[in-house]
Amino acid sequence: MNDAFVTLTKALKIPLLDEGEVAAIRHLQAEWNHWREREQQIMPLRIAEEQKEAFTAFVESPTPEREYQLMLLADANLTGTRYATLRKAFTALRGRISAQAAMIIQPALDRALEALRAEHERRREVAEPVMSSKDRNPSVIESRRAVECAEGIGNRLLWASDGTSDKQPLELADVLMSGANDLTPEDGK
Repeated sequence: MNDAFVTLTKALKIPLLDEGEVAAIRHLQAEWNHWREREQQIMPLRIAEEQKEAFTAFVESPTPEREYQLMLLADANLTGTRYATLRKAFTALRGRISAQAAMIIQPALDRALEALRAEHERRREVAEPVMSSKDRNPSVIESRRAVECAEGIGNRLLWASDGTSDKQPLELADVLMSGANDLTPEDGK
């Protein structure tokens, strides 16, 4: 977590996410969770279980529908391929949801970055030189670190906005709100 980012955004009263944006992020998180849970429900480990159920159902009551279900599940490799395709689709859906969250968060980050850059320039102009350089003044260093953190968050959002990221929307929002240095659970939460 970057304390300079959090300290300056609070001190400058920079609005990060408003209530509407938070509600939209929470909605996207619920959708993301739904697809993650759905993927867990159809794990390929259930192939043998589903084959047995389809076999038993067909033997107990042979109907064309049950025969078709048994035929669909009869080949474990084909069923595994089908599940792999579904997993890719679920991952793509979650990536799209992450991209939507990144698009909601990006304007808030842009506002913060603009204010932090202005504050950095203001501090640099009024700073007393330390060892012949204004850039060594502690207040200038703090503002520079806050700007660097915001730029780093922007890079993470850019990475998530391409649709290939599978990061949870709340995790992305938390990176902005806490000034996290990384998207790992240790630093991003």
